[in-house]
Amino acid sequence: MGTIKFLALMWSLVLFGAAFAQAEPTLHHDMQITLDPHAHRLDVVDTITFANPLQPDSQIDFVLHAGLSVQIEGQVASLKKIAMPHTIGRVRHAVPRQMYRLSAGSDITQVTLKYSGEIYHPMSSTGEEYSRSFNETPGVIDTGGVFLAHASFWYPVFGNGPISFKLDVSMPPRWKAVSQGRRIEEDVSKQRSRIVWAEQAPQEEIYLIAAEFSEYRKSAGAVEAQAFLREPDAALAQRYLDVTAQFIEMYRQLIGPYPYAKFALVENFWETGYGMPSFTLLGPKVIRLPFILYSSYPHEILHNWWGNGVYVDYEKGNWAEGLTSYLADHLFKEQRGEGAAFRRGILQNYTDFVLEGKDFPLSSFTARHSSVSEAIGYGKTQMLFHMLRQSIGDEAFVKGLHRLYRQYKFKEASFTDLEEVFKGASDTDLEAFFKQWVQGVGAPKLEISQVAAEQVGTEWKLDVRLSQIQEGPAYQLNVPLAITLAGRDQAYQTSISLAARDSTTSLRLPAEPLRIDVDPEFDIFRRLDRAEIPPALSQAFGADKALLVLPAQAPKAMLDA
Repeated sequence: MGTIKFLALMWSLVLFGAAFAQAEPTLHHDMQITLDPHAHRLDVVDTITFANPLQPDSQIDFVLHAGLSVQIEGQVASLKKIAMPHTIGRVRHAVPRQMYRLSAGSDITQVTLKYSGEIYHPMSSTGEEYSRSFNETPGVIDTGGVFLAHASFWYPVFGNGPISFKLDVSMPPRWKAVSQGRRIEEDVSKQRSRIVWAEQAPQEEIYLIAAEFSEYRKSAGAVEAQAFLREPDAALAQRYLDVTAQFIEMYRQLIGPYPYAKFALVENFWETGYGMPSFTLLGPKVIRLPFILYSSYPHEILHNWWGNGVYVDYEKGNWAEGLTSYLADHLFKEQRGEGAAFRRGILQNYTDFVLEGKDFPLSSFTARHSSVSEAIGYGKTQMLFHMLRQSIGDEAFVKGLHRLYRQYKFKEASFTDLEEVFKGASDTDLEAFFKQWVQGVGAPKLEISQVAAEQVGTEWKLDVRLSQIQEGPAYQLNVPLAITLAGRDQAYQTSISLAARDSTTSLRLPAEPLRIDVDPEFDIFRRLDRAEIPPALSQAFGADKALLVLPAQAPKAMLDA
């Protein structure tokens, strides 16, 4: 479908529907937090309110960082340590953890826990074989800054149900804390800083970021744009505040209302590219790269709709990274007339990195940890949404985006849910499409195996035999063709349905055919032919074996290196 039509729909399409019913939090944390960065320590008084009251003699388990000592206030319940199970939810980084069992002595809806101790996990490198390897920590409290997330287990984690919270954070003077949600109170003095953040909408986890920040802000309609920088820089902050307002409005038109009260750029104290609900945590070098404003930054803003607004059912595959990339990275390239080149890059990465034995279905993708997982989880998923859009049309595709957000805001959605949403938006049976691209492994590889042209009266007859030459079963494809004609500036464009290994198509053309291009705009997820791939180092990086040819007359130091 044409880019202009799609972009016009972004600004003009207005869809009405029934109000959605978001999931309700299973519990609410009301925390009084004191941070001591010099001692790597925090002290917390956490009043936990349960949506469903605990019955007499009932028990509920939670997990907390093992470096934190915990006690219960009052006599409403008892607390004891129990053995940790082998697995507990989605934990990306291992921290020392302890499981506790809370036993209710009577009907209770609320319990107060006091816990304190040290959380300090220095940076470690991750993704050594991955081109974007970087340092990470599951949690750290230090003079350089504070980073606490679900993986830190810095607050009691009761299963995987949605939660809400209020954080009342006390810190050293000139420090500021950032979390998701709305800031409802602030008192910064020479003796102590205090900031209160709250979020009532269901959240998957609670973040706490803190450092000595210079803050800048700007109204973006009903949303406040914010920037927290480690060094004062009004000009840099203004650039981010301006584009924040621009992108929030753009995606509001395309998808639906922004789900949070603010979006903040937060400068981290090491190089990261994290997207959290209502803020992004970017490294000091990253935020000063000029192209980030129109590449990675809108990607992180868009995650507030996909991933931090509509949550991912990870057990059935992570669709949010691909959809976010398609509506940010790909869309901006498409706006500049570079969509085909961008898609060729996606297909080239898959062709170069995903060799035999390394492939896996989209239903198994959770997060990017290597070039292979990026090529599949980000690249193949982007192509899935591109092919879906090509198949059902721009209007139904945008309608599906609206419906997906409206129906699953603050709830989990899977690829199966997406299939149902877009089926309803397009009135099209998409079962075979999603099964082929989400559950299947591999990709088609196309070849013109036979071609013949002859003049018939004033027309030309062209017979084209198109073959799928990959191993494994044939794919159901709609393959675009572009045929260059003698004396014509514009190529003749058509598409053919290909569901078998081979298919012969006869075309009637108004002029002599000179050239045939199969999928010239790279609209199909497939393995590229080597003739379609420009020379790139990824061909060597993705190979199982690489041969390096060195010049014999090169200096010894170079040869040794």
